[in-house]
Amino acid sequence: MPCVIAVVVTYNRKELLIQCLDALLGQSVLVSRILVFNNNSTDGTEKLFEPGSKYHNEMIEVINSEKNLGGAGGFSKGMQLASEQECDWIWCMDDDTIPEKTALEELLNSIKFILEQEKRISFLSSYVYGPNEEPMNVPKLRMDKCENGYSFWYKYLDKGLVPVSQATFVSILISKRAMIEVGYPIADYFIWGDDTEYTRRLIKKYGPAYLCGTSKVLHKRFNSKIISILTEDNKDRVSLYKYYFRNALANAKKFDGLLWMIIRWGFYFVQSFYCLINPKIKFGFMKFRAIQNGIWMYIFKPIRKDKQHG
Repeated sequence: MPCVIAVVVTYNRKELLIQCLDALLGQSVLVSRILVFNNNSTDGTEKLFEPGSKYHNEMIEVINSEKNLGGAGGFSKGMQLASEQECDWIWCMDDDTIPEKTALEELLNSIKFILEQEKRISFLSSYVYGPNEEPMNVPKLRMDKCENGYSFWYKYLDKGLVPVSQATFVSILISKRAMIEVGYPIADYFIWGDDTEYTRRLIKKYGPAYLCGTSKVLHKRFNSKIISILTEDNKDRVSLYKYYFRNALANAKKFDGLLWMIIRWGFYFVQSFYCLINPKIKFGFMKFRAIQNGIWMYIFKPIRKDKQHG
C-alpha cells in the first residue's frame, strides 16, 4: 500500500480542524502521518496538540508558524516538509475539509488503475460538495483533442475519472515525485490563485491529473458560493481581494500569454469603477480600492518566487 502523508493548513478554525482530523484518523485506509501547519492561529488551536490530548500522538505532527503565511505559504511550507519525509503521495486539504470514510481508499484505487494505463500522474482531486450537497471547488476539465479532432475527456469515465486542467487544494493527492521535480506552491501568492498556478504547473511540467468521482469530501466553507468581489458581503475580507486580482493576472500571463493578461487587466480596471458607481454593490469604495491595489500590485509589487517554487 502506498505511503501517504496528509497536509492540513489551518487558521482560527479549531472546531472545524477537529472534524477534519477525526475524519482523517477514521479513514478506511489510514494515512501514515498527518502534518498540520498552524498559521499562527489565535483561537487556541495549538492546545489541541499538547501532551495528554487526543491529538498528541505519533501520527500527528504540528508546525506552529510564528506568523500567518496565508494559505499559499502554509501549503508551500507544509508540502515541502512532507516531501522531506518517507512517503509516496501527499494529500492536501484545508481545515474545513471533511473527507468521507473511503475518500483516500478511492483515490489510491484510482491511482493504481491509472498507472496501469499511463506512465505517470501528477495528482488526483476529490469530488467536493458543500453543506447542502451543492457543488464546490469544481476543477476545470482538460479538453485536449485527439488526432481526429475530438476531445476524449470521458476515456476513463466508467471508472469515475475525468482529466482536469486545474484544481484546488481541497482534497488533492499529489505525487511526491511530481512535487520533487516541479517544486512547491509559491508562498508569495498568500491567498487565492496559488492552487491554480500550482496544479497547472504540475500538469504542464510533470503529467496528467484527474478528478476522482468516487472520492468524496465535504467542504464546510462559511460561504459555498463561487468567490466574487461583487457579491462579497464580509467587510473584513474585501481588502484581501487585492491578492485575488494580482494573482489572477500573474496566472494569466504565465499560462495564457501577454495578450490575455492585458485583456484581463482592462476588464478588472473597468470592474473596479463598476463597484464604485453602482449603489447596489456593498462596500463599493473598498472594493474599488481592492481591485485597483491588485492590478497595480501586479506591476509594481510582482510575486516573488525562487527555484523551488515555480
